[in-house]
Amino acid sequence: MRFKYVLFATLILLCCKRISAQHVQPNTQKILDKLDQLQLQNEKQDAISILEAGIKSTTSPADLAYLYAYQSSIYTAMDSLLLSKRSCDLSLESAEQSQKNTSLAVAYRAKAFLNNALNLPDAVVQDALYALKLVEKNEEDLSTQYHLNYLLYGAYSKWDDSEKMEHYIRQARYYAIKANNINLQTNVNNGLSSMYLARYKKNKERNLLDSSYHYLNRSFALLEKQPDKLSVNTYLITCINLANYYLEHSSESVAYRQQKAFEYLGLAEQKLLDSDAFADKWGNIFGIKSGFAKQKGDLELAEEYLLQGLSRLMSSNGSYFRLEYAINRDLADIALKKQDFRSALTYQQRAEDLLKKSFNEQQLFNAQKLEVQYETEKKDRELELLTERENFRKRQNYLYGGVAVALLFGLLFMFVSYHFRLRYSIEREKQLTQEKEDQAQQAAMQLRLEKEERARLKAEQELLDLRRQQLEKEALANSLIIDRKNDTLKQIQDKIERGEAKHIQKLIKEEMLLQTDFEDIKMQIQELHPDFLNRMNEKAIQKLTPLDLKYCTYLYLKMSTKQIAQALHIEPHSVRMFKYRLKQKFGLGKEDDLESFLEG
Repeated sequence: MRFKYVLFATLILLCCKRISAQHVQPNTQKILDKLDQLQLQNEKQDAISILEAGIKSTTSPADLAYLYAYQSSIYTAMDSLLLSKRSCDLSLESAEQSQKNTSLAVAYRAKAFLNNALNLPDAVVQDALYALKLVEKNEEDLSTQYHLNYLLYGAYSKWDDSEKMEHYIRQARYYAIKANNINLQTNVNNGLSSMYLARYKKNKERNLLDSSYHYLNRSFALLEKQPDKLSVNTYLITCINLANYYLEHSSESVAYRQQKAFEYLGLAEQKLLDSDAFADKWGNIFGIKSGFAKQKGDLELAEEYLLQGLSRLMSSNGSYFRLEYAINRDLADIALKKQDFRSALTYQQRAEDLLKKSFNEQQLFNAQKLEVQYETEKKDRELELLTERENFRKRQNYLYGGVAVALLFGLLFMFVSYHFRLRYSIEREKQLTQEKEDQAQQAAMQLRLEKEERARLKAEQELLDLRRQQLEKEALANSLIIDRKNDTLKQIQDKIERGEAKHIQKLIKEEMLLQTDFEDIKMQIQELHPDFLNRMNEKAIQKLTPLDLKYCTYLYLKMSTKQIAQALHIEPHSVRMFKYRLKQKFGLGKEDDLESFLEG
């Protein structure tokens, strides 16, 4: 997918703004107030330090539930998912000890926020709805109720459930206004604007676009009224969204639209110069400026704006590989339009390198997500096992209590009357028989628990194997795609060196036509069992080369001779010859079908 610079999707879940925590101690409330100010400036490290000191200084379960929930949300915003999971678990444990609904609601809000980062909308909805039930008739914690409704709005936006989206964003707006929080009100107006813009893109009804612009203006009015009450992120998004509206949707003249857009972008630039955070917004700002230059046909200026944005990103402390990749792709497109093929090749090569870095970064993040999910499932299984053991202990206690009562009554009965001794003896034998049966049941229960423990260990190993297989599939898919792109780049370079520039446009056009097919092929490759290539090597009577294995993969995916020839930039006749050589290496006769053999 082509990356877009414009940030109209304002479903940004604010990780931990101040909560009206009437159920925490005054010292903890001071910490929460301080966190509010730090979060407005995106000072995450300072916030973490204050939280760690606050956690060490209190023993109150209710206070710890709040502090750990804040800590979890900050770690989630920093993509430190394992640390976030640990803090979230501690928040839930503290909240359960406090036995206060407000503390438990805050803990579940942190859990829902983490599940949102893990892209688990079902879990987000489950956690957020449960938390809302805990505080549904309690308006002392308005900010928490705002965040829970905003999380639900974000979850339903992923499912494109327009009715639920509007319900929960309106609820979030109600609590933001009631809390008198300017930052939350601005953020929810941006969310409403994004919702109407999404509807406009689907239905193309002008009144929806007007509604989107209306809420953007309401956000900007709040920004002008109290700019110091807005977080840096909300301030920047509001300005950039308005500038983008004039770039893509306004019907005014280009000169007027550019003037208005640049006014908003100027405010965003000033805010960025005053803050070290959100360096990625430079890409949005210069991307919009480049868009206006393209509309005016000034490719040189469009290229200059993109280079300025790229320079800002590269000089920042963070890593923005995907954004840098998108900028280099746009620079390559501009260079092609200018017939500057050498520059286009340079930009494209940089984009490929950045795409690899972005892929590696995403792999590390995915590994974190898998680890968190594994830890969650492991803990859930442990809780189930503990519950079963607790139930067993209760039944065992009831059984022992019953036996003790029976013995007591038997002794009393023996002392009361000698005439009932025989009957007591019979009852005693029955009791002994019952105890033996109980012991047998206990032994059976112990055996079942041991079997369940072995099953749990086996499930953990299968989960690890599944994660390894998934990574192998993704690596194979991306390797084939990157090989194909490298072949294309090599051909372009060869043609430039041989002075055959007139054939480059044709080659690029063919490459673009193949792009859609290869996206489908990539998904199919990821469905291959990772042992596929090992099986091919075992079936072959002669050693297979990497190129042989690549042909086997394409044939297994039922690609036609023409598709394989286009993918490898060779003639169809060469593909047919290669199929014949593969048959020989597998020891097949002329009448044998190679594709059927590979599927076997």
